[in-house]
Amino acid sequence: MVLSGLLSHVGYTRLRGNARCEVTGITCDSREVKPGDLFVCLAGCKQDGHRFAKEALRRGASAVVMEEGNRETEQLERQFSRPEGRRKEGTLVLVASTRRAFSPLAAAFYGYPLRSMTSVAVTGTKGKTTTAYMLRGILEEAGHQTGLIGTNGAFIGERKLPLSHTTPEAHELQRILREMRDSGCSHVVMEVSSQGIKMERVAELHFTCGIFTNLSPDHIGPGEHENFEDYLYQKSRLFLNCDTGIINRDDKWAKDVTARASCRLVTYGLSEGDFHGADLARYKNGRMLGCEYRLVRAGGEWDSGREGTSPEETIFLPLPGEYNIRNSLAAIAAADRLGVPAEQAAKALGKVRVPGRMEVVSGSNHLWVIVDYAHNEDSMEHLLKTLKSYEPRRLICVFGCGGNRSKLRRTGMGRAAGHLADISVVTEDNSRYEKLSDILSSIEAGIKESGGSYVTIPDRREAIGYAIRHGKVGDIIAIIGKGHEEYQETEGRRLPFSDREEAERALLMYQ
Repeated sequence: MVLSGLLSHVGYTRLRGNARCEVTGITCDSREVKPGDLFVCLAGCKQDGHRFAKEALRRGASAVVMEEGNRETEQLERQFSRPEGRRKEGTLVLVASTRRAFSPLAAAFYGYPLRSMTSVAVTGTKGKTTTAYMLRGILEEAGHQTGLIGTNGAFIGERKLPLSHTTPEAHELQRILREMRDSGCSHVVMEVSSQGIKMERVAELHFTCGIFTNLSPDHIGPGEHENFEDYLYQKSRLFLNCDTGIINRDDKWAKDVTARASCRLVTYGLSEGDFHGADLARYKNGRMLGCEYRLVRAGGEWDSGREGTSPEETIFLPLPGEYNIRNSLAAIAAADRLGVPAEQAAKALGKVRVPGRMEVVSGSNHLWVIVDYAHNEDSMEHLLKTLKSYEPRRLICVFGCGGNRSKLRRTGMGRAAGHLADISVVTEDNSRYEKLSDILSSIEAGIKESGGSYVTIPDRREAIGYAIRHGKVGDIIAIIGKGHEEYQETEGRRLPFSDREEAERALLMYQ
């Protein structure tokens, strides 16, 4: 592709060099640069890509895109002003904002793949992954080949592609969307994080539907959002770029999130909304915790229903909790807008499984072991309250808290566990570059504040083994914080580790 063709999709202020040079790839990581690539300099929390522009050119980049006013940009532009520099160094493109330029450049390079697919974006503090899995299951039940992008990775059929972020950088995202389209996907469901919106990774995407699950304070701190207002604002931007918004009317922030929405709004809720539930019931046996409800469509007419279709359908979920009922209602409402009848949605939801989200680990018929990704106070509180509603003999909670993240989470999670769990087992969870002892002390302070019972076992494998070894008939053991993750991150190293595998191993040994 010729550089000038790409630049026709983005405003730029100046160009030094050859606008007719060939571009054979696009990236924002200088370590990935191959000859012929377009390198876009992005300023991140830890590194500024402008510092690596010369390195990208040395690696053979055909052109670099830099931001005006940056010190590195000014130095390189002076070098490009010399004829010999222009011949040797390739092409320099100057823009007002490389962040805002990157998404349209990536979309144009990969041929705007999302324009040929039906798309759903899911945003919110909790429930994004579960809702996305539910909707993907419904769409595939209806015969639509559907790609999935989110916290657990990107999925094209049975093939999994690892991701660095829930919502990948623009070039990675557009490449995956192009691969999905070329593989025959007609639909795509993706989680859209507040950071993904703030960093303009989805700036060039317009979605058929956008789903809002809920909002609570999270991701506030250095390198994330400066305050809750910014967090809410970034979430709200999704509903400027979709045709229909599927909104949780039970959430107190729903009106604020949709205050500027330019799309049609459809609501769902536990007992009110365009889609809501009735006759909620819990389901529990030796292998499963689940729930059942009667689905009601306000007005009694289904947008996609065939003539004579009932406005009510019984939904069984092999997942516990009212919040999973809400997640399923969001998925059903979106599926309805995409033409999938309620009976097909019910069939798909009856067999849904979400790795690391309220996932029941197989083992004893009388001891339930749950693996979940809850990693802040609010999500932990919801999870533990849900599990207590199933009336276990005891509720045992194994958890830690990630390092180099908001320190408010630690005492908050300790408080929640202290109030709701009968026994807490405090352990490590991706301490990253922080001292594990400091993290554990903060968690312990929260538990002590609530007067809860706890034991601290720093090694996570030993902590899981301890909880299961001491588990009794009728107990529920919740192992939370890592969920689907298959690694433990400490001092810059990622070592293989799976909560599910460790729980299964301990169940074989001790139960």
